Amino acid sequence: MLTVEELRKRWQGVVIPLVTPFKASGEVDLAALAANVQWIMDQGARMGNTVFLAAGSGGDFTSMSLEERKMVIGTVCEVAAGKIPVIAGSQSNDIRDCIAIAQFCEKAGVDAIQLSGAYYYDGRPGDAIGWMKEVARHTSIGFAVYNNWYTGYDMPLDVIDEILNIPNSIAVKWGSPNVRTFMDGIRRFNERVVVVDNSLLPEVAYMMGVKNHISHLPNFYPQHSWKVHELFMAGKYQEGKREWDRCIVPWRKLIAPIQAQTGGEGVFVRPGMAAAGLNGGVSRFPSRDEVVTPELRRQYAEFLELCKAGGS
Repeated sequence: MLTVEELRKRWQGVVIPLVTPFKASGEVDLAALAANVQWIMDQGARMGNTVFLAAGSGGDFTSMSLEERKMVIGTVCEVAAGKIPVIAGSQSNDIRDCIAIAQFCEKAGVDAIQLSGAYYYDGRPGDAIGWMKEVARHTSIGFAVYNNWYTGYDMPLDVIDEILNIPNSIAVKWGSPNVRTFMDGIRRFNERVVVVDNSLLPEVAYMMGVKNHISHLPNFYPQHSWKVHELFMAGKYQEGKREWDRCIVPWRKLIAPIQAQTGGEGVFVRPGMAAAGLNGGVSRFPSRDEVVTPELRRQYAEFLELCKAGGS
């Protein structure tokens, strides 16, 4: 298991929730996944500016079987080949699957697993703590404790504090709907473990010592996130915020009609990949690609050109 200090050096830059491409026949398209990961690396991804997140919510893990999730994680690790750090999503409502993924990731070369409590039932502090302690009994891989508050359980700070006493806990993927709580969490956790910024306020996180942020855009335009990271790391927070807003503000507006009509995350990233000439595949239910109209696809192409023009 990596130490916290080792992780601080490795987890810098943009954390990319990689889209999982599916074929029209329903199968996972591992060849397309490998090609897309290689494309990001060819664009300039390296340790220090990029971390891959495999089979997370952006990779539609909820619609995949255990074996499919293992294949996706394994493929990303093979292409990354130790050059880019990898986080893997291990959430499940069946703790046996969660443990199986953790044990697979130990052998595959994953830095740490993204781990939350069960997400179907509303949260109970003891359930979340007990879940993570039980997983830790079966694996030595590091945990990136995930506060996925938008699924119904916003973990209190003191609950996360207790989870961080588990030796496996080396990171927190942190976000909160409350700005004050978000800032308090960074203050409390960043001294103990690596904090992964999962907010829409990366300038705040970087000013408080975090060295990474999450974005879907690098699936088809990584240069934006790399530039944002470089500006924030240089202490140019206003300039970095302007660059962030330049693409993220129109991006949020672009994806809003899709999010209003269908669930999932990959469904609103695939049109951007198509605009960039990449194979994002099709979505699995409950995500419905039909809500992405020809007009929206045209707007995606315009959005990509807007980002490229301003980033030159």
